[in-house]
Amino acid sequence: MNDYWLPENLNERGRELAAIITNRIGDDVIGAVDHWIEMPERLADKPTRPEAARSWGEGFLCLDLGPEDHDTWGRFEELARKDDDPESVARRAQVWRLPVTPYRENPTPLPPNDLGRCTSTVEPRTLRIIDLTSMWAGPLCTELLARAGAAVVKIEPSSRPDGLRHGDGDEGPGNAPMFVELNGSKEIADIDLRRCSEGGEFHQLVRSADLVITSLSPRANNNLGVTCDELRSINPDIALLSITAFAFNSPETDWVAYGTGVHATSGLGWRSGQPLTPAFSYLDPIAGLEACAVALGQAMRDAPQFCRVSLDRSAHAFRGLP
Repeated sequence: MNDYWLPENLNERGRELAAIITNRIGDDVIGAVDHWIEMPERLADKPTRPEAARSWGEGFLCLDLGPEDHDTWGRFEELARKDDDPESVARRAQVWRLPVTPYRENPTPLPPNDLGRCTSTVEPRTLRIIDLTSMWAGPLCTELLARAGAAVVKIEPSSRPDGLRHGDGDEGPGNAPMFVELNGSKEIADIDLRRCSEGGEFHQLVRSADLVITSLSPRANNNLGVTCDELRSINPDIALLSITAFAFNSPETDWVAYGTGVHATSGLGWRSGQPLTPAFSYLDPIAGLEACAVALGQAMRDAPQFCRVSLDRSAHAFRGLP
């Protein structure tokens, strides 16, 4: 891990967020927060590292591609070869729904995510949560809530399994250690939202739920009907928490990216005139902890019925580090 960069105050920030969550729950369900932040290192003998920055024209690109993206990237790359501008190439790649982002040197910093003020202790055992998240940030948020006693139903269609299910350490059955650790306290429902009918199983879950937490892109949420208006038409009291890569008011608001891609755009991935690869996608667990704090505020109605936590705002805590 010595050849890769991580923020010096990464675990310190994690402990700050863990204290907020513990205070809002009134109980410590997190334990050693370093475990959750350093999961790739702790659960795999040889963790897969993020791909090094790809030189492109006069700059660099972050290709945070999943196994299903490589063929699409190959076709796109053939068309984009004559475009020397990494910013332009990233925008074009996003049209193809590819998690490709440019490395930026001095972007305008964003304010932090608003974690709100939770004035009462939350009783998670009374909460019913629908989990529409995958990978790391969202599942960490919902797993902590489940371990605190909330009834969490994770929607994971067999046609589109969680990208971590077959990750590092999986020996075939789709139970990679990191996936199990992040989802072991939940009920998993094989429901494909693309094929849901009105009044069907998903709508029945929404009618009795307190909170929906999604890490789908804003465009996907709209296409699948996971919006405030749609959900409140089924259950007027339900709250919605959206975890996204980029903030609502940013030009990249609908871009697809993970923590490594946001690391690149945030300026944290630029040191001494060169792009710097992180050891792992460290912004994901930070955003997951922040989202957990926000969800608890929503549960007590101390936060708005609709909230959004973005990874680019999570990067605020690490700005200006050497």
